[in-house]
Amino acid sequence: MHLKLIIFSVLLVVVSSSSSINWLKFKRDYNKHYKSAAKEAERKQIFFENVNRIRTYERLHPNATFKLGINHLTDRRIEELVSRSKHYIEPLAGSMESTLESIFVPDSFDWRTKGVISPVKDQGVLTDVEAVVAVGQLVLGSVARVVDCCPQPVDPLQCIRKLGGICSARDYPTPTGKCIPDQCKPFAHFDKIMRLKNRDENTMVTWIQNSTLFVGIDASQTSFELYQGGKTCSLIVLH
Repeated sequence: MHLKLIIFSVLLVVVSSSSSINWLKFKRDYNKHYKSAAKEAERKQIFFENVNRIRTYERLHPNATFKLGINHLTDRRIEELVSRSKHYIEPLAGSMESTLESIFVPDSFDWRTKGVISPVKDQGVLTDVEAVVAVGQLVLGSVARVVDCCPQPVDPLQCIRKLGGICSARDYPTPTGKCIPDQCKPFAHFDKIMRLKNRDENTMVTWIQNSTLFVGIDASQTSFELYQGGKTCSLIVLH
């Protein structure tokens, strides 16, 4: 009995030490600083809870299609990060298309090397849509105009087309709380919106050669907050 207690105590010390090391590494890797000792204690507890979720997930799902891991959000709860409102995506049959021709595609293609995609940003919730278009040099589209004029569950792409196109962030920098369509002059527009059929990766690979893709994702699960790699699918989106 005493031997079992000793072994248990040793294991407890090892686990506690490992958790503390992970916490210190996390703070160093992501340059984390907190306003007070109480706030750090709170974030540390959340961090330990999330790490425990990661370990439990790995144990229960060794062959899962996506992986969890420690990232810059591991000291936060999922409720802090996502919108409470969810939007079910109804497939629009009339606008679904698939490619009818086979073309040669390279092993990889990255629009970032073409000056089309902006750096990754914290976009907030689903309503904070960023329109990014290449016109010689990268020009950021106005998020504020989309937020004001295309509230969910309005399809933002259809809405932008009806508004006449995309204004620059410089011309419409902040939300006004009401839609003012003529406050800015669009610098780019599109005439056609094409939607992929479910799981039609061949079409996606073909289309990506000529255009970037707009996607909606489900960020409501802790598994997304702690995401490290792989894929999962859902019809509920809020980002």
